[in-house]
Amino acid sequence: MRKVLYAAAAAALVGSIALAADPMETVTARQDYYKSLGAVMKPMGKLAESFDAEAAKAEAAKLEAALAVDVRPLFAPGTSDAEFPGKSRAMAKLWDNMEDVGTKGKAMHEAAAVVIAAANAGDAAAFGEAFGKLGGTCKACHDAYRVPE
Repeated sequence: MRKVLYAAAAAALVGSIALAADPMETVTARQDYYKSLGAVMKPMGKLAESFDAEAAKAEAAKLEAALAVDVRPLFAPGTSDAEFPGKSRAMAKLWDNMEDVGTKGKAMHEAAAVVIAAANAGDAAAFGEAFGKLGGTCKACHDAYRVPE
């Protein structure tokens, strides 16, 4: 049930972007989505250090729901740091490299699937290893396309 609620909330957030006429609303929604994804991943990092099978399953369900959201509307052209300096951390070059962004996104989803499977299997070692790889996929995209803080 929680999985459905997380997915519904995330879908509503992203769905509202389709109606947004203001590009800054898209920037804000993109930031809100990725903050929520970070909030989902944070407890998983602790579980990678101190595994609890039931907690891992619960967190994996949240991750699965968060990643079920179609984020493409969050990457509307005209929402980069070039248009919104100091407000958007998405580098303008992201839109010139959407194929690479898609490849990185696919790698993130594939890594997340391994994390979810390990959590559901109750495999602490596999969970820790997979979670590290998942974090690496996030970092790869951030390093290439996000303005450093």
